[in-house]
This record gives sequence, C-alpha cells and structure tokens, in this order.
Amino acid sequence: MEKPSFQPKKVLILSKLTRYEFEKKVNKGCDDEQLAGILAKRGSDYNRLLSKHKIHHSYLNTLQKELENAGIESRLVRRFEYTQDAVDWADAVFSAGGDGTFLMASSKVRTKQKPVIGINTDPQGSEGYMCLMRKLPEENLAAALEKLFRGNFEWLYRQRIRITVTGENGANDAIELHDQQLNRDPSTTRWTDNPRSPARETDVEECMSLSPPVKKRSIPETNEAVEVAATAEKESVELPVLALNEVFIGESLSSRVSYYEIGLNNEQMLKQKSSGITICTGTGSTSWHFNINKLTEQCVQDLMRIVAEHCNLNDKIPIDSKDAVSEICTKFNQQLIFDPDRKQLAFSVRDPIFNATFPPTDPRGFADRIRIKSRGYDAHLVIDGGISYRFNDGSEVLLETRDEDALRTVVFR
Repeated sequence: MEKPSFQPKKVLILSKLTRYEFEKKVNKGCDDEQLAGILAKRGSDYNRLLSKHKIHHSYLNTLQKELENAGIESRLVRRFEYTQDAVDWADAVFSAGGDGTFLMASSKVRTKQKPVIGINTDPQGSEGYMCLMRKLPEENLAAALEKLFRGNFEWLYRQRIRITVTGENGANDAIELHDQQLNRDPSTTRWTDNPRSPARETDVEECMSLSPPVKKRSIPETNEAVEVAATAEKESVELPVLALNEVFIGESLSSRVSYYEIGLNNEQMLKQKSSGITICTGTGSTSWHFNINKLTEQCVQDLMRIVAEHCNLNDKIPIDSKDAVSEICTKFNQQLIFDPDRKQLAFSVRDPIFNATFPPTDPRGFADRIRIKSRGYDAHLVIDGGISYRFNDGSEVLLETRDEDALRTVVFR
C-alpha cells in the first residue's frame, strides 16, 4: 500500500488566544502589576497564566522553526486574522492550542483536499483529542513533524454536519460566541431591548468573515416539506459552517424548557420537550455527547444493588467490588464513542420530559439525517460551541453528513 504524502509549500498556523492575552484584552490599560491584582481578587494565579502563555509561545516558535527548516513557508494568525483569504493561501492549516482551536481552524476549511492538523500547545491543561500528539510535550514536536513529512501516518476523514435552515428569510446573522466573551455581552438576548447594535454587527462580521449563507430551493420530501415549500415567505439556507463536533438546539436560558419537533431519517415528526438536544459526529462523541450520557460509578452500583435484590442474586452480583463496578461503568461509557469517519449522526436529548402528553422516546440514538422544527421562544442553534444562530418558532433545520464535507486530518498509527 502506497504511503500517504504530506509535502505542503505554504502552511497557515492558527494560534489560540491564551488566557493571559485574553485578560490583557479585557483589562485594557492595565499593566502587569495591576492585572496581577485584578486576577488575585478573583482567586486566579497571574504567574501561572503567564507561565502557560510563555509555554504556548515557545511551542509556536519551535513549530515555525521546524517548518522553516523543512523549507515550508508559514504564516501565523490569531482568530481575529483567521479569514477565508488566509485559509485559501495555504496548502494546509495547523492549529496551535487545544481542541477548541482545532474546531475554529476547521470551521473555515470546507474542502476535503486541505488538511487540518492540530498541535496541542498546553499538554498539561488540554486533552487534545483531535490533536496530532495529544499530550506530548514540545520536545517531541520535531520527531512528530519528521514522521509526518516521511509519510508515516494515515489520513482520517472526519465527518462533519451540513446544516440547512428553513424559515422566514432563511437564516439570520451568526453570533460569534467567543467575541461575546471579549465584549462582555450577555449570552442571551432575551433581556435586552437592542440585542445587537450596528457596531456589534460590524465586530461580528470582521471576526467571523463568514461567507453569506447559500440559499436554495426547498425540495419537498415529506408532507411537512411540501407545506414549507408552498409558503412563499420561507427559504432554505445552507449555513456556511460545517459542524465538526456537534450542533446544539435549545433555549438560550438553560432553566427554560426547550420545545421542538424532531424527525429521524424519514420518520414522522414528534413533539418533544427537554433541556435541549445535541446532534454529534463521531469526533464529537468524546465530548458533550459522552458527558450527557455517561454513567457514574455511583449510578452503576445503585443499579447493581437493585438488580441483585429484584432477581434474588445478592450472592452472585459483586455489588461491593470497586473493580467490578468500575469495569462495568467503563464498558458502558466506552460504547458511547464511535469512529470519527462513521457516516451517521448521534442525537442526545438532555433531561427529556415524559408524561401523558409527551410519551417516552429514546433519549439517544443514531440517524442518517435529522430534521428539527423549533417551537422555541428564545432558542438558538449553536455550532461547535462557537457560532450561534437564532432558531425560534417555525424555523426548521435539516442535519446530515455528506462525503464531500469530511475534514482531512492526520493520525499516527
């Protein structure tokens, strides 16, 4: 079997915004001594932040030097400079940070031909599930890149979620949630009279640099789709961002019940109430999906005790064995994770409400395509925890995977 080849001439490096840089931006005009005092009042350690900042930039410098030694031209950008033009310039994109930076890097790469490679610059503080070296320190970077350039790796095509929204005037403007942190804006719009000022919209456009949503005609597939197509005011819009981890749909305030209709594959739409729903890929199955559905050892032990009492098996089920409880717990939790290249979506309903009006349904499962219609009041559709679209009563979304949307990444075997 022929070895894969990775010989880029131009590499774009997307660097994360370190916590130290974040605090400097938020607390403009403060020198380091003043910043240390502000952080101390919050119980944060200034010296630890500064140390991690320096480690990150040391990693960055090493990465740039190694690329230069290999005869590869590189450009370093941060998220505010991470534009489509910058991505188009490069043969490959490297993310320098953790999984969050990798998600941001992938958001602007829509072609299957351009690889995205993650470098975890904070091995002690970040898991780096999607990064090439996971938790290995800077000293291992040169050897890892050498391995990469020699073709000692495998391509992994991570499936992503294509999102098509149908509603009045299609989809609204995106809200960049990372920028909300820097601007200290509220995360919900419910309590503001003017949720987005003209200045704020400009900030979003500059930071996002998203292409306009792609509008297309609705293709009637079900009776409900025919009704949608017959409504002249409604348009179908393909969002300009693909979800690598997951899509979350629910009310902005988690204390409010999320109300929507859901249809799996071509099945009939069912009404559902919950604390929201996530739809993830195999890549995202290690993240939110996993934490929503995982069992704790306490739960497993309680269930084992109930089964033992109910089935008169007290002498056969090792209720008090910590090893047995741990093994059962781990076995259940591990089966929640599935391969990143699997061409299916997994849904997880958070805190589903079951009663006489809303009968029980599976709170998790798989589907090839999922359609959701909002009955929400202040609901949002959030992509990979970073980009949000309003998704209120009457709006519909179709979520699906397609081969051409997969993200090319690298794994060492």
